[in-house]
Amino acid sequence: MIKRFLPIAGVCGLLSVVLAGTAAAGGGGYGGPGHFRFSDTTAYANFGDPSAAYSTSVYLDRGQLSFKAKRAPGAPVIQKFGTVLNVSEYSGTTSEYGCWIIPDSAFVVASDLSGASVSVHATADMQCPGYFVSGATGGKPGLQSSIGYGGGGGEPPTPITDIVVNLTWAGNGGLWKNSNSGTSKCGSYTANFHGTFDYEYATATGTVGDVSGSSDPFAQVGQSTQDSNSSSVPSGACNPFGF
Repeated sequence: MIKRFLPIAGVCGLLSVVLAGTAAAGGGGYGGPGHFRFSDTTAYANFGDPSAAYSTSVYLDRGQLSFKAKRAPGAPVIQKFGTVLNVSEYSGTTSEYGCWIIPDSAFVVASDLSGASVSVHATADMQCPGYFVSGATGGKPGLQSSIGYGGGGGEPPTPITDIVVNLTWAGNGGLWKNSNSGTSKCGSYTANFHGTFDYEYATATGTVGDVSGSSDPFAQVGQSTQDSNSSSVPSGACNPFGF
């Protein structure tokens, strides 16, 4: 499930959440030895009434993206910079999901996070190259800080391959600014990290496929940074995705 942004310093790894990002590395994978720096710009909105067993959720993340060719041990991993669009639709009897790499120009965010917009016709040839793994669920080893977006168990949803999304986020004027520093450990692996996470609640309006005329007064627009330094490599038990 998609987790909403929370006003706590420890949430910098969320969506999100968490949040994958732009990486500058000193060698190895994301969890390997070296200095890694990630930066992400994100937006989230939910339309409908989950209490009535119906909702449509939209999540966007621009940064260094992490994918697994399939959700299975040993499957190849894919890492690339870009803008990912995730759409999830739920009803009492159906569950649908789509993931696309969209043009960066389709997702526009104000520098002060006071607003954002996305306008795109996501087609089958733009689909994600595999299972999307956010930074909050293992896409950035050592930087996870909460359980966030990245899928779950149960029956696989029906894939969405083609959709038109036109949304606008209008901020409410209150900007949260968070920062945290600490040490991430697993077995013999240790990394020192520092992160920031800023976000603003917003009202999102527009259309998602055949859902139109709805609004989400609790949507968010966010931006995060993460710096991590390590001189070792996490074990397979600590990094099962293999990033």
